[in-house]
Amino acid sequence: MSPQNTGRSSLFGALFVPALILGALIILAILVISFRGSGDSAAPGGDNVRTLSADSMNAFETEYDALGEAVGSADAPVTVREFADYQCPACGAFAPTAERIRDELVDSGKVRFIFFDFPLPMHAHAQQAAVAARCAARQDRFWPYHHRLFETQRDWSQRDDPTAMFLDMAVETGVNAQRLEACMTQGGVDDVIARNQEAGKAISLRATPTVIVGDQMFSGVVSYERIQQAIAEQTEN
Repeated sequence: MSPQNTGRSSLFGALFVPALILGALIILAILVISFRGSGDSAAPGGDNVRTLSADSMNAFETEYDALGEAVGSADAPVTVREFADYQCPACGAFAPTAERIRDELVDSGKVRFIFFDFPLPMHAHAQQAAVAARCAARQDRFWPYHHRLFETQRDWSQRDDPTAMFLDMAVETGVNAQRLEACMTQGGVDDVIARNQEAGKAISLRATPTVIVGDQMFSGVVSYERIQQAIAEQTEN
């Protein structure tokens, strides 16, 4: 190799690493900006919590909440909102906690609970599962069907086509299977699921499950005790 070529290689090596570091920093800055785009702010404490802006909360109360499946009094002091994907393993892990919230805190009048669909494209059957649950809701059997989807998640997730299993769940949860199948094929609930996803995107949702306690948004699985603490903080303010 000539001295001239050696000089060029040395110069390239000297410039390559700083350029790579600079590129990584630019990408990181873009990601941070995109997550802060809704005007919401990170809460102190470092436990993956953000405080939703007043505009975001107003959007829930005036528009988004009507798109979810709700249980509990609209006059409850705190609303707990969950965005989830039926095929997401983390959502399956959180499901018993969500059920405990509904059984203990909703029934006591402390909380209103609203579930929102956020099926992820990486999960092949998540959209169909969400459709089945919304179709069960048309027969006033959303919560039993919702519970059964999470309870059997591992089984139907591994099937090439889980349709037969979704119809069997209808029988198990008191849903008319023929009506459920007709609803699923007609696509009548696709629009509301899409609007649920738009609501999640509007608050820069980062993961499923995402749990919102009042105006505090938790990304990922959160414990029952932490939710209780957040509820106490919301009622004290």
